[in-house]
Amino acid sequence: MDAVESVMLSIRGFDFTNDYEALMWLENGIHGGNVSVEELRERDASRVPGLAWGRLVAVWDWQIVGAIEAQQKPDPFQGRSEVRVGVRPDHRGLGIGTALVTALETALRDAGGDTMLAFTDELEMGYNHFLWRVGFAESARGYPQWLALPGYDLERFSVNWDAIREAGLEFRSLSEVRFEWDCAQKLYDLYCTVERDVPRVDDWYIPKPFDEFCADIFDSPSSLPDGVMLAVRVHDWGMEYVGCNILYLDSGGRVLHNGLTGVRREARGLGLALALKLKGIEFARNNGFDGIKSYNASTNDAILKLNTKLGFQRQSAILEWRKRI
Repeated sequence: MDAVESVMLSIRGFDFTNDYEALMWLENGIHGGNVSVEELRERDASRVPGLAWGRLVAVWDWQIVGAIEAQQKPDPFQGRSEVRVGVRPDHRGLGIGTALVTALETALRDAGGDTMLAFTDELEMGYNHFLWRVGFAESARGYPQWLALPGYDLERFSVNWDAIREAGLEFRSLSEVRFEWDCAQKLYDLYCTVERDVPRVDDWYIPKPFDEFCADIFDSPSSLPDGVMLAVRVHDWGMEYVGCNILYLDSGGRVLHNGLTGVRREARGLGLALALKLKGIEFARNNGFDGIKSYNASTNDAILKLNTKLGFQRQSAILEWRKRI
């Protein structure tokens, strides 16, 4: 990447041999953490193979005082790169962040990129203003939510269980059905069908590859077959999967993450989404988990309202920013 120079400032590529210690001091100074050189090296080594990434640093008076990273997004969004920029607090207001963004924008454009993405917390007022000032525009926002489980009262919710039974529907966990010969394919078909209806910023839906889906659901450290609740209709030929609520183990101790909740269009109107959510909450509470995390786009009004009804507490929004290059 070409250098951008001023009297005291230069922008250059990151030196993977000599710059990690300076990057450590920069990151800890910006974020107040205690990350080590070894952790930074491991983070870089764990990047997704086949996707381009890079880092530029800002050098002021022979010291690294800022950095910007870009990580290419997977196909079909390979023209997009997620960026993260940071400048040492005592060197802000000098145009260093703007110079980093400008240099990265040039490098990405030369490499065939078309869009820069950034993600922030809505409470990061200064960073949000900076992104706006250098040409980013807010493109989406989503809400993390938290449900505390100790003392949770399931009985306060009314579900028409009789209507669900009369529709021929029953509930099973993935653990109970996973040994059906076609379980993985049926679950994948349900997942893709339901996820296609989830509101999204982009107009097209790209399903997760089957092998990747199976690895996430069945074989990853976060997979929890007992916490995957299915609404099924039993036939002579086997089970038809019509709805799901997927819980994953979260990295944060006795906490679960709520993934996709959804019901096939032809089975909506029976309160199945509420019933599936309650089944998941019951499982989590009975197994001693402290809470459930969820994350939904602001455009997904139906699930946000359902989560609010269930007692999920909305946290500060995560903003997505975009800049065409």
